[in-house]
Amino acid sequence: MLQVNHLQLSYGPRLILDDISFTVAPGEKAGLIGVNGAGKSSLLKIVAGLQEKDGGTVSLPRTYGYLSQDVAHETPIAGGDTVRDFIFSSTGLNKAIVTYEDLSLKIANAHNGNLPTLLQHFDMAQDALERLGYYDADARSEQLIDGLKLGGVTLDRTVTTLSGGQKTKLALARLLFQAPELLLLDEPTNFLDIEAAGWLMEFLESYKGALLIISHDLDLLDRSINKVLRLNEFTHKLEEYRGTYSNYLTVSGDALALMERTKQQQEREIARLRKTSDKLRGFGATRVKQRIAVDKRISSLEVSKPQLPQNSRRIKIDFPVRIPSSHLVMSADHLAKRYGSKEIFSNITFEIERGQRMVIVGLNGAGKTTLLRTLLGITPLNGGKVVMGDRVQLGYYAQENEGLDYENTVLNEAISILPEDTKRVRGILGRFLFTGDRVFQRIETLSGGEKTRLALAKMVLAGPNLLVLDEPTTHLDVLS
Repeated sequence: MLQVNHLQLSYGPRLILDDISFTVAPGEKAGLIGVNGAGKSSLLKIVAGLQEKDGGTVSLPRTYGYLSQDVAHETPIAGGDTVRDFIFSSTGLNKAIVTYEDLSLKIANAHNGNLPTLLQHFDMAQDALERLGYYDADARSEQLIDGLKLGGVTLDRTVTTLSGGQKTKLALARLLFQAPELLLLDEPTNFLDIEAAGWLMEFLESYKGALLIISHDLDLLDRSINKVLRLNEFTHKLEEYRGTYSNYLTVSGDALALMERTKQQQEREIARLRKTSDKLRGFGATRVKQRIAVDKRISSLEVSKPQLPQNSRRIKIDFPVRIPSSHLVMSADHLAKRYGSKEIFSNITFEIERGQRMVIVGLNGAGKTTLLRTLLGITPLNGGKVVMGDRVQLGYYAQENEGLDYENTVLNEAISILPEDTKRVRGILGRFLFTGDRVFQRIETLSGGEKTRLALAKMVLAGPNLLVLDEPTTHLDVLS
């Protein structure tokens, strides 16, 4: 069982988590919700032992596994690892296979003197393989790869050749292969297409272990959890609700409606009592006791009047164009791209005119990000030509936030775009909910949604006339 007691966390003067306590029992599935920046990812990292806390304790089950929402920056992958090695490393099966193979070679070349010892070690290595599920490990791995729709990915492929979305899926497959007693998942559906997300929901529904998951996918929160933990961005405390996300909306909505009705009734009663008090005051000393009693009742109602929760703030986005581009913004002529013998796309031809909107759709791994990067000249083409129109000013949002310097502060990152106008920079950051001391926060400490907001704020400051967006809503909460 996961047990969290009295957690505290602050970033400088900014309070993030205040006296957070909760449990996740064996087999229980809890959804951790809240707006971007409330502290959900920080809480999950503390639970996983990857981030320091200011106070409190965490008690974990014997086995657990954690998936970061920022796999590209936070999941170490050795350069020469194959997909098979990466998945098997979750349980130590990869090392057990190496040990078994080394012993097999040593036995083949052994002399009679050390053969009994080698055979004893060989028996232990065989037992380890069986205990770790070696004999059906490839089949289980391929089932996970197929379920998560990692099209074209084989167990022998090198991990570093995968796209950002494929790496995230592979990290998830590795964790599911491990099958720990507790899964800690931070937005696992971010890079999944509809079919793969549906498969994951079914998998999590039937998963026998416990689950603590951060997600903005409302379907997942309705299908795969039985408890909601809401991190309140104003009080910095945790609110617990039984049932699915829909149950939470009903309960919290009913509670809010009751508070609003109670407040309205008390305000009407206060207004009535104030009129009575004014009338009694007109009688002078003869009604003083009655007036004092009425005034005490008014004070009591004022104190007990429900305080309605604050509404979560929303970002305000528009992209002002400083200089309009020419009528023809971009033309692509017979584009082709391949990696070795694998063809990604070929013979792609299109034009984009000023004011047009174009969307690129396709399964994960089909080459959508590669196509965008070739259009921008980041990835070289094997054939064809891209021509930009006159006065085109580009704004590019990369799905792995590669345009952000994680060592920088929010303010310094934004000022680098418009150093001559600090006032406008602070104003735009405020519209993207970076106010007060938050602008001095280091980018590496931001949540995925906050990083996305910062990347979009930088684009607004740059004033582009051509937006190229690679999954810009991936990390954003429902309101954003």
